[in-house]
Parts: sequence; structure tokens; C-alpha cells
Amino acid sequence: MPHAVAAMPWMLASIGVLVLLFLLVKALVAVIGHDPYTEHGAGSRSEAVMVPGVPVATASVLPSPSPSPTRTRRESGGWPGTAPSPAGRTPTASRSATPSASVTSSAAAPSPTPSTLLNDDAPGITYRGRWAVSRDRPFGDHHNDVHYTIHDGDAFGFTFTGTGLDYITSRDPDYGDADVWIVDAGGRPVKQQRVSARADRYKPQQTVFSVKDLPRGKYTIWAVKRNGIYFQVDALRVRG
Repeated sequence: MPHAVAAMPWMLASIGVLVLLFLLVKALVAVIGHDPYTEHGAGSRSEAVMVPGVPVATASVLPSPSPSPTRTRRESGGWPGTAPSPAGRTPTASRSATPSASVTSSAAAPSPTPSTLLNDDAPGITYRGRWAVSRDRPFGDHHNDVHYTIHDGDAFGFTFTGTGLDYITSRDPDYGDADVWIVDAGGRPVKQQRVSARADRYKPQQTVFSVKDLPRGKYTIWAVKRNGIYFQVDALRVRG
């Protein structure tokens, strides 16, 4: 019994040490196992998420869109907070920028195109083949004369600067067809047409071929007799 009493202080000290060790171990476990993000609540972590093709960003650091400012009475045409003007309403700036009808009509009005009428003997008209000239004619031809041929394959040509040209000749039951070309300065065809000079009676100064509204530039006309008895050139009208 005296030995048990003597050992009591040592036993209490040992129990105290064990309790102290237990408390220290528990404290260490609590510290090691503590999650620093749990105190902010679910979904509040700020780790970045990598997505292919999308820059790194987090919901917590992205700025929230600022609300649209409330339209004032002057802006909306009503009291503050009312709906904007209807979509069909044209802003004042747009209406003032739109040209008036009178300005548009004036700008769109085409100006008359000047033209020059050249006789069949004008400089620059070239004749290939066996052509002849008939003068002092009483039939109403321009300047009372024409160039003519009776041979298929004979041709004439003329180079001009402008936006178009009319080929003027006579029509008659004995006259036939011709192939006409317009080519540009680079030799590229612009228009090709077979024309006929046939008619039930003699008709002077007839436009059998015409081209117009071309971009202003240099062009050449060629015409070749294909059939019939006569093929004539009376005049050429160049459109400026």
C-alpha cells in the first residue's frame, strides 16, 4: 500500500503526458487536414481552368457586365425608363445625310452625247479590194456620193475615239449582207453582227449597224461584203 501511494504522482504525471501528446496529435491532424477554401463556400475557388483555344480566365476575376444606362426623357422621347424609339424611326442624322430627290435627279440626268457625221470619203476610212466612187447622185445620199463594190470579200475599216458608232448606207433589192466587227484598242472583239442592206426599194441614209454606250476609248470598225450585188458606204456617225 505505501508503494502504491508513493507511485501515484508518477502515474498522474504519465497520464498528463499522454493526454498532452493526444491533444498535440489532434491539433496537428486538424492543421494538416484543413482546406483553406472551405470557408468561402462551394464554387468560390479561383483556380484557372485550361480550355483549348480559350484564354485562361476565372469566374471570380472576370468583370461583370455593367448595366446599360437608363435612357433619359430627351434620348428616348418619353419619361426615364421608357422603351427606346421604334426601330423604324430614322435618326435625325441619317435623314439629314440622305441626299434630296432634286440632287439625285440632277446627278442622274444624262448629258447629250455629241456626235460627228463623216462622209464616205473622210480621211481615215480605208477601203480594201476593188472599190469605186459614185458622185452627183440624185437619190438622197449624204453629200450625194457613195463608195461601193460588187466583189464579195471587199472590206472597209475605220479607227475612232469615242463611245459608239453608226454605219450608214443605202438599202435596195439588189444589196446583200455584210459582217461587221467592232474591236477595242487591244484587238479584242466588242461587237460582231451580220447586217442586211436589202429592202423593197431604194432607201438612202439607212443605219444598218450601231454600237453605243461603250467606255470612251479607241475602237476600230471592220465590215466585209458577203453576198448580194452591191455593198456601199455612205457615212459613219461617231459618238463622242
